[in-house]
Amino acid sequence: MISSVELALTLVLARLPRELSPWQGALNAVLLVSVVLPVVYAVWYRPLNREIQARALAHRELERQALHDPITWLPNRVLFLERVRHEIEIAKRSRSQFSLAVLDLREFKMINSTLGHEVGDRLLALVGTRLRQGLRESDTVSRLGADLFGLVLRTVGPQAAPVAVDKVLALMLAPFHIDGVPVEIEALIGAAFYPEHGDDPDLLLRRAEMALHEAKEGGESYVLYHEADDAPTRRRLMMFGWLRTGVQREELRLHYQPKVDLKSGEIVGAEALVRWNSPDLGLVSPSEFIPLAEQTSLIRPLTTWVLGEAFRQLGEWHGRKMEISLAVNLSARSLSDDKLLGQLAELLETSRVAPECVTMEVTESGVMANPERAARILERLRGLGFGLSIDDFGTGYSSLNYVRTLPACELKLDRSFVRDIDTNTSNAAIVRAVVDLAHGLGLKVVAEGVETRADADAVRALGCDLLQGYYVSRPLPAVEFERFFQAYPESAVAQHMRAAPKPAELGKGVSTGPSAPPPGLRESLRLVRR
Repeated sequence: MISSVELALTLVLARLPRELSPWQGALNAVLLVSVVLPVVYAVWYRPLNREIQARALAHRELERQALHDPITWLPNRVLFLERVRHEIEIAKRSRSQFSLAVLDLREFKMINSTLGHEVGDRLLALVGTRLRQGLRESDTVSRLGADLFGLVLRTVGPQAAPVAVDKVLALMLAPFHIDGVPVEIEALIGAAFYPEHGDDPDLLLRRAEMALHEAKEGGESYVLYHEADDAPTRRRLMMFGWLRTGVQREELRLHYQPKVDLKSGEIVGAEALVRWNSPDLGLVSPSEFIPLAEQTSLIRPLTTWVLGEAFRQLGEWHGRKMEISLAVNLSARSLSDDKLLGQLAELLETSRVAPECVTMEVTESGVMANPERAARILERLRGLGFGLSIDDFGTGYSSLNYVRTLPACELKLDRSFVRDIDTNTSNAAIVRAVVDLAHGLGLKVVAEGVETRADADAVRALGCDLLQGYYVSRPLPAVEFERFFQAYPESAVAQHMRAAPKPAELGKGVSTGPSAPPPGLRESLRLVRR
């Protein structure tokens, strides 16, 4: 089929005079250049060129998205590490130094949860812009993920780092305005240095993140990495892996610390406390591995094992006519576990233990991490028949008015209020006020951490209901606890605990008579009684 272009050419040539026919070849060439090629360009080449350009733009955009954060459009972790690698090459050639810093936004999760993720994203974008504008052109700013930013500060070594870091922190002092609302946020920084702390991008970043972790733990605005920081971090990493296998290998054990009724002087219960004897690490303190488990997914299998073993042991004791109750600790993350209630119901059925013989202890700070959800879970636990105790009371930030809304039956005074209570008048006043408050709400009060006879006399005279601590016994393995329980009635401690209180023995400055509580507690008490 003849094309429209060919048809047009044929018509033009057909109308030329015959005497011009010798010039037909030249005319054909002129027509080809002036007519055919523009038509070809318009019909075929220009659309093809547009498509090529569009594909090139799309490819560049994909590369940009792959290497940049979509919220701040700063380099992401992949590009950041590549920039660090490039910075190392520059520093090697020039024999210079640089700082690699990581910046974290404190309490950013609270902003997301209270103001919404959209506001959180806009805040991240504003933080990125402020960092980019506040630093030098030669520096690198990156968003590594979540609320974590990475910085490369060229030519900044350990000596100049404090000044440079203070400058970065100062950039965060002014509030960020979102829809006319000022939003304030605090930043934390950890930093490592090339070449002192490594010549590999991943190693430098890891060490900067270790320094950031130390800043968080120590409540500092910034921490510069030191080699000594590696040892505890390595231990934590090893502990994480070995704890997982430790649960599976049954390396955990429960020890039991007796609780004594201060009216009868008898042992009425015990608290189950987990211990870990690792073949690799030796005896690991609960203060080390329990926080590690709470920060990771390990808290679920650990809690499952503790609950199962505690119910099994209590059922065994009840079968041998040891009529005591048992307290078991629940972490804040356990209160967010949807499977917890079903697991407890199953344990009640298999162990044949009455729920009123088990008290679930939750820390004050654990409850306040998510008060509404915690209250719902605690209500359901109480509905199953379990006792509920607020542990470490007085160390968190809960309102005393809020305590009355919880279905608790017991408050456990933190050991910091019990220590040297026979001579510390402030602690004695606080304990007396809390006891009055708790009894007014129908709650029992447990004094834990009682280590001396004088402390025992003081907490009894101040009205506490139960006592727990080394004065009675350290936490014991199950077999030793049974022997202690059988021998306790004839012990000197039992005879002392059964004796009547002697106020004269309480020591200087402590009185059992009525006394006004401290102003803060007095106001809280008045608020609760309303």
